[in-house]
Amino acid sequence: MKKFFTTTFACVLGVLIAGLLLMLLSIVALTGMVITTETEYTAKPNTILKLDLGIVSDRSQEDYIAFLLGSQEKTDGLDQILKAIETAKQNKNIAGIYIDANGMSMGIATLDRIHRALADFKDSGKFVYAYADNYTQREYLLSAAADSVMLNPVGAIDFRGLAGQVTFVKGLYDKLGIEMQVLKVGTYKSAVEPYINTQMSEANREQTMAYMTPIWNHLLEQLSQDRNLSVEQLNNLADTLLITVDAKDLVAKGLVDTLMYRPQMNQFLKAKVGIGPDDDLTFASVNEVASIKRAANKAKDEIAIVYAEGGIDMGESNGVNTAELVKDLTKIKNDKNIKAVVLRVNSPGGSAYGSEQVWAAIEAIKAAGKPVAVSMGDVAASGGYYISCNADRIFANPTTLTGSIGIYGIIPNLEGLLSGKLGLTFDGVQTNKYGNFGSFNRPMTPDERRQMQNYIERGYELFTSRCAEGRNMSLDAIKKIAEGRVWDGATALEIGLVDELGELDDAIEWVAQEAGLEKYKTTSYPKLKTAMEQLMDELDLNVKSRIVASYLGENYKYLETLKQIRNIDPIQYRMEDIELY
Repeated sequence: MKKFFTTTFACVLGVLIAGLLLMLLSIVALTGMVITTETEYTAKPNTILKLDLGIVSDRSQEDYIAFLLGSQEKTDGLDQILKAIETAKQNKNIAGIYIDANGMSMGIATLDRIHRALADFKDSGKFVYAYADNYTQREYLLSAAADSVMLNPVGAIDFRGLAGQVTFVKGLYDKLGIEMQVLKVGTYKSAVEPYINTQMSEANREQTMAYMTPIWNHLLEQLSQDRNLSVEQLNNLADTLLITVDAKDLVAKGLVDTLMYRPQMNQFLKAKVGIGPDDDLTFASVNEVASIKRAANKAKDEIAIVYAEGGIDMGESNGVNTAELVKDLTKIKNDKNIKAVVLRVNSPGGSAYGSEQVWAAIEAIKAAGKPVAVSMGDVAASGGYYISCNADRIFANPTTLTGSIGIYGIIPNLEGLLSGKLGLTFDGVQTNKYGNFGSFNRPMTPDERRQMQNYIERGYELFTSRCAEGRNMSLDAIKKIAEGRVWDGATALEIGLVDELGELDDAIEWVAQEAGLEKYKTTSYPKLKTAMEQLMDELDLNVKSRIVASYLGENYKYLETLKQIRNIDPIQYRMEDIELY
């Protein structure tokens, strides 16, 4: 026993000391990094804005922890990308844009917005060129906006149409001894299918094809204009497995303009900006160009841009924390300088309770006389639609995934894992019939399941009534397009779920007009985390995890599964997780 306590103490102390040293070293590194990133950039003549994008989210946030850990995963914010492109258009020292397609990852609506910004940039007469060793489908769709598309002579283009894939975990949970007890309302509410099925239901296949087809058609029409090829030609090309086609044939088919190696591409760019072959190119990053100083905005009136990105109360470090979001919305309501609000929603939904709290906070802002618009990103579905539905006006991209007006409940039964795998047994006493309802170590009784289903159905009635009220539609009309069904943005406009096809800037312009503002500035919420806040969060999480992992060894994976399950709000307004590629 003495040896056990000695070993345990040494383990804990070691982790704490390591954590302290890491914190001290990190403070030094972060201090230097913060000073560097806060330096204003000045563009030299013949500078080229380089778009070598990584994972693109709605909002830029410096990931200091990833920097310290030497992560190679690059992240970019759509807000900074658009700001950089607009700045490059106006700045006389920036000659053009170079798209270096090498690992871009973004949602389709995000891609569509950047594409539009590039098209607008070209109106300035400045150049846009794209190059890749190999183009993924989304990289190619974005790069096609360029004046010329270049490819490595042994490169390829992955262009094959959209496909949707769902990962089903039922088989895994069966092996772990976990049963997910599911209750739901909505024929198309397919978010629960991965827990109870091993393949897509017919209803889910139907709705997925129904929204995927117009999204693909939108992308094809855009590409048709970019490359001067008909939609029919492009569909035929997508059916030839282009990734296997020789690069020379891609030029002949009109998908690529020129084949060249990277050194040749650099020489090409040097000639375009008018410098010698032995001179160095000057590239500027998105963050550098976005930091170029503009004239100070001294307007007193403000428009608040509130970002709601990620799962709603799903325990994600970068998701929507509704408690914090409601605090920000309440502050905005009470701030006399803030005259209007745009809620930027990029969320598949999540907690039913959290969604209702945000809905109520939006109602309070409207009651205070401040116009509210919603700008939808890649997805604003289920809980993401719940928090949007009572806005004065809703803007969506044609490729936005929205709707999914439905509800489900999940109560895990871990009896097979706890008793069957880990050998735990449970016993106890209770004063009343439902005293231990919700226990994870047993299945629900038929009576409990019946009452939970009634509870879920009341949640559905609340959801649909909120939508009917917000959209000024009858309850019957909402229910006809609800049932958990997901819609693309263009179809959502036709059926009344959104008001207008547009982007964040369109929503800002609309609320400004509604509030009667001629001069205004924008302020973004929530406040971004500082380097030190990110560091403390990471240290707290890592120290706890390492201590527990040292105790449990191989059994730690079971604890992680339990934590994920226990942190899920049992009642969810959430869209299914489907990967479009």
